[in-house]
Amino acid sequence: MTMFERLQSLPLLMGLSVNELVKIVERVKFDFRKHAEGSVLASQGDRCNQLYFLLGGTLCVDYRDSVRNMLISEYIDDLSFAIELHNLWGVRQYYDRTYVFTTEGNTCSIDKRQMGQLVSEFDIVKTNVLSTICNRLQSTTSRMRSTIPTTVEERMLQYLGSFFLTRSGKKIVRLKMDDLADAIDTPRLNVSRVLNEWEDRQLVELRRGSFVIPAAEKLYLDKNL
Repeated sequence: MTMFERLQSLPLLMGLSVNELVKIVERVKFDFRKHAEGSVLASQGDRCNQLYFLLGGTLCVDYRDSVRNMLISEYIDDLSFAIELHNLWGVRQYYDRTYVFTTEGNTCSIDKRQMGQLVSEFDIVKTNVLSTICNRLQSTTSRMRSTIPTTVEERMLQYLGSFFLTRSGKKIVRLKMDDLADAIDTPRLNVSRVLNEWEDRQLVELRRGSFVIPAAEKLYLDKNL
């Protein structure tokens, strides 16, 4: 794949003509890099000064919540994935998660200053950025307006889903049953019962102090949460 083909595949540059891409390449530095398995792309709490695009490989995306002593790991191999565009600007300009390659991988990055230059000079880029941020906002708003859970299972799904990047794919949730029960205001026995039911249905794999969700979309199937 040529550099221009790679650039045209980036979600924020889609719709640009070859002539427009030539102008962009003349003004903006795109940093294409290869990453070894185990390399850290960005860490939770680091300043968000770069916009990364995943071009190849699989990322383990970790979200740590120190209040609940929780760690959620998700696995992303979506080649249209732009990492935390919403945190380039605004009040809190820090990464929300840690990104580690579980395979060899490839990225393209643009620094924040030059990303701002693209947005100000090219209407298509500005539209793509606004569309991406609006989609995220609408998704978050939709979750907030979803039906209030009436069962322990639904409350668990809604609580866990509030931390997930996507409600599909593999997840690993490291969280004690006591802490999960406290978070959704229910006895620990209820949480244990639901987790064991999920394991019986092969929706999760229970481990000491954690559980694996092989395919989160199966958990959320037919759930309006």
